[in-house]
Amino acid sequence: MNLESAPQGVVAGSIPLFAGHPARELLPIDGLRRVMSAAWEGSDAARMLNYGDEQGNRQLIEFLAARLRRRERLDISRDNLMIIGGSTGGVGMLTQHLTVPGDVVLVDAPSYRDALHIFRDHQLELRAAPIDDEGIVIDELERILQQLAASGVAPRFYYVVPNFQNPTGITLSRERREAVIALSRAYGFAIIEDDVYSDIRFGGALPASFFALARGQNVFRLGSFSKTLAPGLRVGWLVAEARRIAGFVGSGMLRMGGGANPFSAAVVADYCGSGAWEAHVEWLRGQYQKRRDLALAALKASMPAGVTWTRPQGGYFIWLRLPSSVHADELEARAQEGNVYFASGKGFYIHPAAGAHHLRLSFSYVPLPDLQAGIDALGRLIAQLMA
Repeated sequence: MNLESAPQGVVAGSIPLFAGHPARELLPIDGLRRVMSAAWEGSDAARMLNYGDEQGNRQLIEFLAARLRRRERLDISRDNLMIIGGSTGGVGMLTQHLTVPGDVVLVDAPSYRDALHIFRDHQLELRAAPIDDEGIVIDELERILQQLAASGVAPRFYYVVPNFQNPTGITLSRERREAVIALSRAYGFAIIEDDVYSDIRFGGALPASFFALARGQNVFRLGSFSKTLAPGLRVGWLVAEARRIAGFVGSGMLRMGGGANPFSAAVVADYCGSGAWEAHVEWLRGQYQKRRDLALAALKASMPAGVTWTRPQGGYFIWLRLPSSVHADELEARAQEGNVYFASGKGFYIHPAAGAHHLRLSFSYVPLPDLQAGIDALGRLIAQLMA
């Protein structure tokens, strides 16, 4: 294991199946180095090192808006888009602007654990509806909304990773997206669509985005270069109604500090403008599909009866459900003795006990031999615990 770009806590000789990071060999280091070298030699080097436009790098905004118009036929202009510091920065910014402590927000069960962490940091009250193979269960979401309304409470937003969800890899169906939009209009909550995995798809077309289906009304769609280029650049984007973008751009934080990561955004703009990013994304899909296929084959060969798992058509993650006799905590302790690490399901629920028999595996980071060895080791351990 090369530790130069390893996630925090990874030690030599370990198999970190918890790491939702791109593998080092999948980062376009040489291509980005060439773009950066050209930038230093160009006439805009000083501009790149100064405060940026509050809305973000204009070249990158125009590229992204044109791409969304071309690929998804979205009726948007540059006024509907701003550059942000990765989707994490976007979730934080939206939470800060849309909520006050004590507000209620809606999430999936399970949901992305770091987003839950951000919501707790802002002292928000979380309500979770379960998901199945098509995403959030609409009847359960509506029941929660009715209970809140009976108490005079209106949730501020619903946070969702609609495509190849973290942690399960599930994609929310179009029918349920439309149902969520109908509920959002009936009960007055916004939708935060954290869409960072949609470019890493292995099958056919995805359902239309919440932003497209709702014609942008009260939807905030986040995208990021972290999964398809390099997370260390900290560059992403937000698509929303023009009036919302104008409000964010005029905020005190951006007025004081300028746009998000001007240097990184300029590098990304040049890389995208050359056509290199879209070519890299196409190559990445094949690389991640190989990893997904190997992981699924290893699970089929290694896991004892009673273990089930998702079969994602994109993204980074596979979600396992263990038999009731096997607890993720005990499995985690046994696995770590052999230097195999995974993400326990408990961290992805607002009530951790709900994830006691679940775990998330990432196929994005570890080398293929380690991916095979790690899953084989987990299969043996689960069989031992079942016995």
